Amino acid sequence: MNTSRGVCVLCKGEFPKNGMTKHIAKCPQRKSGNESRFHIVVQGLYLPQYWLHVEAKPMARLSDLDGFLRDIWLECCGHMSSFEIEGQEYMCGQTFDSDAESMKVLLGRVLSPGLKFRHTYDFGTSTELDLRVVGELLAVPGKEKIRLLARNLAVCFECSECGKAAAQLCSQCSCEREAWLCDACGSKHECGEEMLLPIVNSPRVGQCGYTG
Repeated sequence: MNTSRGVCVLCKGEFPKNGMTKHIAKCPQRKSGNESRFHIVVQGLYLPQYWLHVEAKPMARLSDLDGFLRDIWLECCGHMSSFEIEGQEYMCGQTFDSDAESMKVLLGRVLSPGLKFRHTYDFGTSTELDLRVVGELLAVPGKEKIRLLARNLAVCFECSECGKAAAQLCSQCSCEREAWLCDACGSKHECGEEMLLPIVNSPRVGQCGYTG
């Protein structure tokens, strides 16, 4: 697996994960303005090598952030999802959980610099994300409610059989016997080619029917 590095969407520069927050604050391609936005870092709870930096308007809603995460990382079969913020759950769609609130709430009402919170997509084969508001950025006013600032480089895996670069993952094999496979070894895999999913740049890799 490669060292966790990513690309700044603004200047196309490549930086280590632990240096991206500082870079974004000083990136020469980021135009500063008078509109305050949240700077949020998102990463896989169990796969932290997958990460994003985004900026979000305080007037955006949790549902906007949920939709953004679904589009870039998660959506496969229209599963339900939720945020957990300071002990309160916020859910999308119809729910029978009387304690959960709607995702229609504005980000400015529930987020603040330094806050850590969590997102879960799919309550069966769950993909869980850690999110943290690392600060605020002053940006030029625009229409985008949620904007991608940086993303990790694709994670590389070795084929479990031959050691070459893997391109597929068997969805049938268990966590104790993960099968990361190159195309050649995948064609001979005992579980059958229909069980193979493409390796994609997302913490949902190999889960449900996710293909990116």
